[in-house]
Amino acid sequence: MGFKNDFSQANNGNGIKPEGDYECIITAIEEKTTKNGKTGLNLSMVIRNDIVGQKYGNAMLFYTLWKRKEPTEADMQVNGYGFAQVMALGKAAGLPDGKDYASLADYCNDLLNKCVIAHLEHEDYNGKTQERVKWLNPTKNPDCKHTFKKTETKANSFASATQPQTFASTSQVMQQLGDLSDFEDVLSDDGVPF
Repeated sequence: MGFKNDFSQANNGNGIKPEGDYECIITAIEEKTTKNGKTGLNLSMVIRNDIVGQKYGNAMLFYTLWKRKEPTEADMQVNGYGFAQVMALGKAAGLPDGKDYASLADYCNDLLNKCVIAHLEHEDYNGKTQERVKWLNPTKNPDCKHTFKKTETKANSFASATQPQTFASTSQVMQQLGDLSDFEDVLSDDGVPF
């Protein structure tokens, strides 16, 4: 039996998850620069599938910390990002208070695979409604039994949720991947609210 396209029947949901709190796992951290030169520390998080009653298990959420235009001395300790924001991120992820770190990369390595609660809100930007993780809080379910989906990863991928992950700067990733001049950076200034 054949069929005819009827796009009025298509699920036109824009994939935006409802506002609220989601138990997540930090799966990747990358530093990226937009076309206009704004640099951000991008966290990728997967919504946990082991939380009873929580919808959207295995879906992704993203959170970005932006470098300061005029960083303070404290901000310079964390490569120009807001020191207080970086500390709030570590507190939400349950990193030990008072622990010494040699670099932001070491700190980010400690954040990987940590559970947090991501508070999601909707924002209208350029006429579109977008998801925006506003802040992170400590998990209420520290005993994580999340099962990662088995996915193939390319040899040149940055990180995989099922493998030990490392933070790498953009320049380190570029050295590993080689010439990417044919590709366009996915992060655009359309998603930056300033």
